[in-house]
Amino acid sequence: MSNLDEGAQSGSRFDRGARLTLLFAVVLLTLSIAQLLYRFTLPTDGWEVYTKDIEPANWIYHVNLVGLDSGLHSNDELWAVDDLSVSGTASLAYVAPPANWQVGKTVSYQVQRAGETLDVLVPVVHWTPSAFFTFNLGTLNQALTNLGALLFLFLGWFTFWKRPEVPSARAFLIFSTAGGATFISGFLPDGVSVQFNAPAFYLTGFFSYVIFGVLLAPSLLAFTLLFPQPKQAIRSHPKLMLIPVLLGLGVLFAVVALGIPTFGWLGTLGMFIASLISLVHSGLTQRDAVSRAQMRWVIGGFVLGLGLFMLNFPLAFNLISNPLLLNLAMAASSLGFVVIGIFLSVAVLRYRLFDIDIIVRKTLQYALLTGLLALVYFGSVILLQSLFENLTGRESPIVIVISTLAIAALFNPLRLQVQSFIDRRFFRRKYNAEQTLTNFSKIARDEVDMQVLTVAMLNVVEETMQPEAVTVWLKDQRI
Repeated sequence: MSNLDEGAQSGSRFDRGARLTLLFAVVLLTLSIAQLLYRFTLPTDGWEVYTKDIEPANWIYHVNLVGLDSGLHSNDELWAVDDLSVSGTASLAYVAPPANWQVGKTVSYQVQRAGETLDVLVPVVHWTPSAFFTFNLGTLNQALTNLGALLFLFLGWFTFWKRPEVPSARAFLIFSTAGGATFISGFLPDGVSVQFNAPAFYLTGFFSYVIFGVLLAPSLLAFTLLFPQPKQAIRSHPKLMLIPVLLGLGVLFAVVALGIPTFGWLGTLGMFIASLISLVHSGLTQRDAVSRAQMRWVIGGFVLGLGLFMLNFPLAFNLISNPLLLNLAMAASSLGFVVIGIFLSVAVLRYRLFDIDIIVRKTLQYALLTGLLALVYFGSVILLQSLFENLTGRESPIVIVISTLAIAALFNPLRLQVQSFIDRRFFRRKYNAEQTLTNFSKIARDEVDMQVLTVAMLNVVEETMQPEAVTVWLKDQRI
């Protein structure tokens, strides 16, 4: 019996568990939005900042979002504000603000710039709507990341609204809401604006950092324990579902009460690994067709989503220099969460569970094809450019033209070869069926003997459809 059937038999779609789950998600999302609005009213220097270390950390200035004249430069590292030291406190400790930390006044920042310590004057301002939109939509990558996070949040709520009686839909709601609350908290930079205000500091610390291990990882683990059906141990002992909750509380206690952020990272990593193990276990133990189809959607979504996310690594190591490819890679990497959310939503809702093997097959095919074409293209460019330089002593644009024409000529033959290789290696049954049909079409085109055609047709049906029995009825042509 599927979890959907179990939920349908339990009575109301919005039972007590569903209502409590919805209430928790509403409170969590409301608090995240409220703390963001509160931070919007606080005094600020108006800059986008980041930290270069985890502990101890200093604020590094990046972009002037508000746009007012400031003594700060990009890559300045903050050490003190009006002789009040803030070195090594970024995201780690609340600091009482100096007397001049008020909108309309000017404070003195001590910064390190290119190895030199300087004192600069910085105006204290309010955040502006234009600064907010510049920070969140200023680049294509940032815009897609934020819009993708909101779409992921919507998918979790939409799935729960359609299937509130399904336990995995409830876990997905908490998972998406925790992720959404974290992204919403990041819609404004941290900086000394948060460091100098106690409520903002603790709320931002929870929603931007702590929630990752306290809610995001535990809710993912809970989802994998409940999807596509609650595991046998969970059905026999429902209280085992308290384990993800207790793990999340353990991370919260370690980070907040004991001040051991390393334990939080290790606990979160452990829960993510446990989630993957749980998914693999479900994939190996599910027997009914619907559950197996759901698992293919989930596993396919995670593989494709994490594959897109992995594009961040060549970006981080500056392995892509072409501006067009760089923008495409950044845009694609920001869609990882969206892809995971879409596949999870489809799997839980069980709508249109058509053959996902087609998606996997095409993804493998074009990923391998793209890699081979890129290898051929860059290899030919390097080889031909070196050849032309040796012959003429200079680079030639003809190399680019020749390489492009070679790629165009190779595309279709290489695509067919890649498709054939993938079908033989990963989709052998489908490949065998296609080969059988191809062979039969040749026999049907050339053969005129009815008995030979009948035998060939029976072989095709048996190999492709694998029925228990086959019967052929031939029309009597006698008058």
